[in-house]
Amino acid sequence: MKTVISAFCCTENRGSENELGWRCLCSHVDQGEDIYLLTNTFSDPDIVKKINAKGFKQVELHIVDFPRIVYVALTSIPGMGYQLVAYAWEFLLFFYMFRRFGRKHFDLAVRSTYGSYRWPSFLWCFSKEFQMGPISGGGRFPSRFKSFFSPRARLREIGRLVFQRLTFLDPFVLLTLRQASVIHVGNQATQDILPRFAQEKCQLQPDFLAVNPADFRIEEARRTVTLEPNCLKLFYTGKLLEWKGLILILRALAKLPLDVNYSFTVMGAGPARGFYQEYVEQHNLNVKFVDPKRVPRSDLSFYYLSHDLFVFPTLHCEAGFAPVEAKLHGMRLLTLDFSGLDFALQSEDIRIDTQGKEPEAVVTAIAQEIENLYDRLKCRIISA
Repeated sequence: MKTVISAFCCTENRGSENELGWRCLCSHVDQGEDIYLLTNTFSDPDIVKKINAKGFKQVELHIVDFPRIVYVALTSIPGMGYQLVAYAWEFLLFFYMFRRFGRKHFDLAVRSTYGSYRWPSFLWCFSKEFQMGPISGGGRFPSRFKSFFSPRARLREIGRLVFQRLTFLDPFVLLTLRQASVIHVGNQATQDILPRFAQEKCQLQPDFLAVNPADFRIEEARRTVTLEPNCLKLFYTGKLLEWKGLILILRALAKLPLDVNYSFTVMGAGPARGFYQEYVEQHNLNVKFVDPKRVPRSDLSFYYLSHDLFVFPTLHCEAGFAPVEAKLHGMRLLTLDFSGLDFALQSEDIRIDTQGKEPEAVVTAIAQEIENLYDRLKCRIISA
């Protein structure tokens, strides 16, 4: 069986979008199919080395790239750069495949990109069957929390909501959805935002964020890592975007009594880093920022196991790999009631109720839960 996979993002250890493309590749390799992988070096310049290092003998890799100057020019457009690159790349891919392959050359075509309902695909021209997914996105956003955003982030959020709707006026996107035989979706919110004809093709894949313990150094970390007995240590890893909601955690930390001994490790990069750092400096918070490029994904075990609480206050109703990885390591999780993480929460986790609450009241509730957890930590130390 000849399978072609198009993955705009496809690499290990680079976040949810890249990870889904990589997992799609690995799952088809495991099924023994002959794979043609079409991707680019935009998200990972070392993708060719990584594919070769895995020794995937049945994978034929095709790198389809714009000239670097095109990437730079498109990504320099504020708020839309990444979307424009991903959209334009699909057309570049069509002309590449038109030159290299004939129509219906493949038995199965799979387009695997996290938010791919926003962009067209022409893989169906070259395959007997075309599938999409798993895809995510389209989550609702409680607009009252925009009061915590920077002016630029507020504009971006408005643009995102407009773009979500305009997507389904795009004839190329609508044609892509019509040609798909199956659309795998990661959550109900994504299915709900699609046109009715596309919803009928959707298959919910709630385990699309499942993580493999073999990807981490859990046992080694357990032997070497110890928790600090008199400090409540918070941890977050992920892209630093304002809709990720970290400002809620920072504002909550600013409300804590002075006798609460805490530290907060933020591992990530992104446009909101400066906004967060400025708030941390203004309020003299004990927050450390870590560059994620220096930490292989397997080494995250040493961070997960050396912290008490993983925070994931996303405002987009979209879960991610990081909180699921944290639960794999036995961490306690703090999240909001619309985070999309109900499937992963356990009795010891903290689920902040936001219904009918003003943003400042939600921040106060987070601060109270953190203080309560610190008090329980102190009690545990005393009893020990």
